[in-house]
Amino acid sequence: MKLRFVVFSILFAFAAALSAQQVKTLKIATVAPSRSAWDVQERILAQDWAKGTGGAIQMQFMGTNAMGGESGVVQKLNAVRPGQKAPIDGAIFTTLGISTLAPETHILTTAIPFMFRNQEEVDLVLNTFAPDFQKAIAAKGYVLLGWFNVGWAYFYTKKPVHTPSDLKTQKLSVAGMGLPKLSDAFKAAGFRTEDISPDKLLQSVKTPGGVEGFYSIPMYAYAGQYYKSLPYILDAPICPVMAALILSEQVWADISPAHKTAMLNGVKKAQANFIAAQNTSDKEYLDRCVEGGCTLVKLTAAERKVMEETLSKDALSMMKTGIFDEKLYMSIEAVLKRHRGN
Repeated sequence: MKLRFVVFSILFAFAAALSAQQVKTLKIATVAPSRSAWDVQERILAQDWAKGTGGAIQMQFMGTNAMGGESGVVQKLNAVRPGQKAPIDGAIFTTLGISTLAPETHILTTAIPFMFRNQEEVDLVLNTFAPDFQKAIAAKGYVLLGWFNVGWAYFYTKKPVHTPSDLKTQKLSVAGMGLPKLSDAFKAAGFRTEDISPDKLLQSVKTPGGVEGFYSIPMYAYAGQYYKSLPYILDAPICPVMAALILSEQVWADISPAHKTAMLNGVKKAQANFIAAQNTSDKEYLDRCVEGGCTLVKLTAAERKVMEETLSKDALSMMKTGIFDEKLYMSIEAVLKRHRGN
């Protein structure tokens, strides 16, 4: 009996050790604000991955602030020394982060103001050009698992905006995520911009002579308290704010085919969940901003037409700085025109 108990204990310990060895905990960097709708959806995805793989795949999220923002995360994705494991296994990047990781994607071209009218058009373009984006990211050693829409960006300003000139006369921060070339692109189109780091932006908008406007998803503008100093919101979503989930190719290669299938299924489910959550979140936080004293500036049909046409022409000037890709821009425009029946 005693021998049988010892053998059973050894086998149990061996099985437990083997099980522990089979669990992969993926360290994923994310820019999602804690307890935000974005953060909630990421954690639901983590639960789906764990459930779909029988607990074999776990996700550990790590905030990007301590890493120096998205540009710092790009550095953390690489091993310090050859042969060593990188500090993190993947990331959920915005388009700014993807542009830093793989400039060849030209992904920031999708952030040109007023290019898209709705989520259907965004999905169409992402699906159409997915092979090109995936190829550019793969060339850097990473796998693109999916895109998530975390919201639509709106202009928040100190003075109301009805025309392009109203917007261009106010000092804007458009490169707060650490991409000064984006600021250069706006300057080329006649905008007044100021490069300022995210940790100093709030103080700047509170200071006379500081930043007078920026564009952001409502959740971020509200959570960061920017809306209190930038009380006018242009009630016209200017571009989608996308997040991409990437993993190291080396990490992905070590995952079994069955688990990969479960993970990709989880991503598809998460994409639909993100859109539903984003629709609710945008409205909720716009309402909160208004309740906090903001004014939604509504454009007439004529004003919106002028705004869209002017910023579309401005996009051509922005191309000259190299931050946006003219070939991709023209290809996207062609896809959208066919879709709209123009």
